[in-house]
Amino acid sequence: MLNHALARWRAREKSVGAWLTMSDLYSAEILAQLGFDWVCFDLQHGLMDYSHLTHLLPAIAQARVTPLVRVAANQPDQIGKALDAGAQGVIVPLVNTVEDARKAVAACRYPPAGVRSCGPIRAAMHEGLAYLQTANEQVACVVMIETEEGLRNVETIAATDGVDGLFVGPMDLCYGLGLAPGSFTDARFQQALGAILAACSKHDRAAGIFGYTPEMAAQSLQAGFDFVSAGTDGNFLRAGAAQALGVARGQGTAAAPSTPPDSGY
Repeated sequence: MLNHALARWRAREKSVGAWLTMSDLYSAEILAQLGFDWVCFDLQHGLMDYSHLTHLLPAIAQARVTPLVRVAANQPDQIGKALDAGAQGVIVPLVNTVEDARKAVAACRYPPAGVRSCGPIRAAMHEGLAYLQTANEQVACVVMIETEEGLRNVETIAATDGVDGLFVGPMDLCYGLGLAPGSFTDARFQQALGAILAACSKHDRAAGIFGYTPEMAAQSLQAGFDFVSAGTDGNFLRAGAAQALGVARGQGTAAAPSTPPDSGY
């Protein structure tokens, strides 16, 4: 197994992904084939569950895109099942301490490096036992920094062996800092991003962030982040439909909502 997105992150090459919140196979296939470097299926806030994941991951298997899953919680069973279903990495929410980070890493790695139970259902079908020889190196473990406690411990979290990257949930980080949601230009929020980027740079970890818009994604890459989401399937659908409706009515391109509707990240 070769994890193309993880290889780019380790080489510090910039990458752009799409965030999938809907359980629709067709929309997942469309986004997977557009040229994104990775797609992330959201089991924490998305409108999908594990049963959907078992259909969504095979649907994009032929596309040259790395499938990631944001699990609902930092639990070994949830992480293991997502990986067994075919995910090449997980994004783990609410990692606030080095103990949380070690727990996430252990769930991603087979013994002796971790505690992942052996049962790679889909991977074994395609790769056989060869998967077991490469999985510990090729499965991406990304942990989210989205609270004040996580920010205080960002240095030790980034230093944790086996963590491949840190990922910022901007809205929750605003809440964690006592800021109003969307206060992305506030000095405290910007200082927090700087601390996360510095920790990633010091410990050679990839730095990622959820981008609500393509513009935010581009700005984040320019600011030093290695991987960003350019938006969600729901927002892509909404923006495309709004544009088509405006053009059809002779009104030009409809303006995008000032506050992204898919904002629980």
